[in-house]
Amino acid sequence: MRMHVRLVTLLAAALAAGPVTPAHAADVPVGVRVLTCEAWEAGQPGQVLYKAHMHAVSGTARMALRIRLFEKYGDGTFKRVSAPGLGIWRKSRVGATAFRYKQRVRGLHQGAVYRAVVHYRWFGSDGAVFLKARRRSQICSQGDALPNLRVESVETSPGEVENTAVYKATIVNRGDAAAQNIGTLLRVDGEVVDESEVIEALQPGEQRTVEFNGPVCQQKIRVVVDPRDLIAESRERDNVRDLSCV
Repeated sequence: MRMHVRLVTLLAAALAAGPVTPAHAADVPVGVRVLTCEAWEAGQPGQVLYKAHMHAVSGTARMALRIRLFEKYGDGTFKRVSAPGLGIWRKSRVGATAFRYKQRVRGLHQGAVYRAVVHYRWFGSDGAVFLKARRRSQICSQGDALPNLRVESVETSPGEVENTAVYKATIVNRGDAAAQNIGTLLRVDGEVVDESEVIEALQPGEQRTVEFNGPVCQQKIRVVVDPRDLIAESRERDNVRDLSCV
């Protein structure tokens, strides 16, 4: 193996409250995302932080997930990386309705691209697996600089129709590389209202304002840039901006 990584387990959480989701083979309640992707610098290896989650479905007694890391150089194929702590099944406690797990991997190499693959399992009361799922994360690049998209500000003004409003969100790229095909989503009082036209490109330091039309906010506005997590960024946790209307 051409690399050695150091793995740090940050958090495993099993929740005992919340709704239980029915099982649907095409849309099981799981996901994985990159929270931070810190690129390699001279004398300092890169690191990546993943967050995987799953929710109970009808008939669940216990849940488990396993995170594996894959590495690719250039135009090659992804190959699995072996390291202590990777590839281990992490289990929720019995009766939990949600299971979340964070894992940081340090020691990433310059010039490589990394991706996590997470396998999920649901166990019934007899201890047997009755449902499986698999998800891939975004890439974490150690070869090139990455963009970092943020919702810099949100302004509201009255709409042309009664009980409507115009929402203007300023999106900025605080990273070191350009971002392309950038979507932005608006939620008003918890409901998806609109998705803006895609911003074709944002260079480092550049900003653009997108406009939404929706109902007048009563409680809270949420604007999300890159809502489908299609863009690899140096930091993913600042893609959301919440504002109170009260």
